[in-house]
Amino acid sequence: MSWEAVTTALVAAFSPWTLLVVAGLLSQPNARRLALIFLISAGTLTLAVGFAVVLALSGTGVDDPHKHRDPSAGIDVAVGVAVLAFAVFIARRKSKPSKTRREVGFLGVIVLGLTVGSPSPLYLASLHSISKSRPGALAVTWEVLLVAALVLLLAEIPVLLFLFAPERTAAALHAANGWLAVHGRAIAVGAATVVGLYFVIAGLVRLA
Repeated sequence: MSWEAVTTALVAAFSPWTLLVVAGLLSQPNARRLALIFLISAGTLTLAVGFAVVLALSGTGVDDPHKHRDPSAGIDVAVGVAVLAFAVFIARRKSKPSKTRREVGFLGVIVLGLTVGSPSPLYLASLHSISKSRPGALAVTWEVLLVAALVLLLAEIPVLLFLFAPERTAAALHAANGWLAVHGRAIAVGAATVVGLYFVIAGLVRLA
């Protein structure tokens, strides 16, 4: 398993908005059922995109390191630029005042799950790292499953904790969201910038 893919997936996992969504769901009636539907929706889309992207890159041979020229280096640069643009987007996005929580229906939970599970540039960068190593079919399955699980950590961990300790988890989420409201954006921008620069520099070095 590529350390590059794991590290990028962990950076992609840092999403204060995801934690805010989960906290809202866990405050609803039937919180456990809604949270599980949310996780299934998010996980299904994340996995579907993961397998599709890795198989597409592997099938086209774009990330084949055995070729005389290394097209994946150009992909590294493009991915890095996309991640840097994502960092700029996060930095410039205006904070919205938190809305009063209201009950979310079944379809609303699915939409939230699909939104959280939609691919970010960082997740795509992690998938690109998997495809560069040209793993076999079994390894691809394992690596995509692992990366998808890492990307959704901020959704998975609170839900699992809530199943065993709902009151403590709710209090911890409230405290975490308060801290992230102050520091979350700076951390997300910094981490995305480091990852973006890494891919750009790595790609340029291999192209030189």
